[in-house]
Amino acid sequence: MEEVVGRGIMVIGGELCSRHWTIRLCDRIVSDVSGGGVIGQYPVLLPGEDEFVYESCTPLPKVPGSVEGSFSFVPGKYVPII
Repeated sequence: MEEVVGRGIMVIGGELCSRHWTIRLCDRIVSDVSGGGVIGQYPVLLPGEDEFVYESCTPLPKVPGSVEGSFSFVPGKYVPII
């Protein structure tokens, strides 16, 4: 992601600021999780850099079950345009 945000300034990448998960069991919401970052981190994702990888899980005692969610990002790094 690259975007010019002002005269002579460009933003690249994005910083993960929050996440939200909805956990369902047999079509019933059993947990709704929201919070800042992931695993205590707020990674900045930049073009050409290594990806950020983490794992998260939850036990579901019955089937069918599902987890759905989203991540929110803010602009990552401000750089001067040369």
